[in-house]
Amino acid sequence: MSMLSVDLYQSATDPEKFLAIPAGVDPTTLMGPMTFDQDYAQVVRYREAFEFDPAETYAGVNAAQIAADILTIKWSMYRRQAAQGARPG
Repeated sequence: MSMLSVDLYQSATDPEKFLAIPAGVDPTTLMGPMTFDQDYAQVVRYREAFEFDPAETYAGVNAAQIAADILTIKWSMYRRQAAQGARPG
């Protein structure tokens, strides 16, 4: 799978919850994330145009699942899990 350019947003109400969407997409135009979880009704940009490689390992996230979500439904909600011994990303 090739690299994906994504914008990452963090929930304003729960800092452990993140939203990944294709770079340049306005998160306020997406109804899906906040329909499933109100913590995504207010988000703040965490990283812009992040070059996301689904084959890489990122601390506390399932990169393959995030990529699959973005490619199928155009967004991915995820919670970063603390991994023992992993550096915060």
